[in-house]
Amino acid sequence: MGPLGEPVAARVTRWDRGLPQYEVGHHDRVRRIREAASKLPGLALCGAAYEGVGVAACVAACVATGRAAARQVLA
Repeated sequence: MGPLGEPVAARVTRWDRGLPQYEVGHHDRVRRIREAASKLPGLALCGAAYEGVGVAACVAACVATGRAAARQVLA
């Protein structure tokens, strides 16, 4: 952990009905999925399952990747 040593205590709080949380390794999993999907013509992936949860993430990333996916499929 570095010069401060190991933590003495830790706490994880989960909020029922809160925004979903991606599991550890999500970004690597999405990268592998996108690599596999890129080999299938006519298939494009987009959405909160890949880009982020919540309104801000969907507006910023999901809309942009949705448009890119549509362009890819139409091409």
